[in-house]
Amino acid sequence: MGQLALVRIDARLIHGQVCTQWLYRTGAKKIYIIDDTIAKDDFLSQIFYMATPVGTQLEVITAEEAGKRWQEDQLGSVEPIFILFKGMKMAHKAYYAGFKYPALQVGSIGGGVGRKNVLGPISFSDEDAKMFDEMVKDGLDGYFQPVPEDKKTSWADVKAKHYPEL
Repeated sequence: MGQLALVRIDARLIHGQVCTQWLYRTGAKKIYIIDDTIAKDDFLSQIFYMATPVGTQLEVITAEEAGKRWQEDQLGSVEPIFILFKGMKMAHKAYYAGFKYPALQVGSIGGGVGRKNVLGPISFSDEDAKMFDEMVKDGLDGYFQPVPEDKKTSWADVKAKHYPEL
């Protein structure tokens, strides 16, 4: 059975900070990128395989597959495991497909039309906020931490400031 080292939303997925900071600090030996689009795109998947540090395994799977495999064997025997989502939609989809991870760190989600900056490099749409709130109400420990040196900021604190209506 796999042991989760960290479950993180980071729109950049595998990049310098993930490779030099989070992997090192968690001791993770395997990364799962859970994303329906990337899992179905061989070329894009290959880019992430090439970006994965030597000595670290990578698998790119869909949200449905993550839920199924978590229920079967908790994503295998290699541990610890680092999970990466590109955005809230996939994190939510995998969670409700049966991959009931206990905590979710939000590290980086870019801005854009219909999004508001909630903390550092993290922007949420109203839909992101509703999905995150739903998972937290279901028992998820949801927090924000862009870089390891930042203190964790709880969803309750961000929600009170930006989404008090939820």
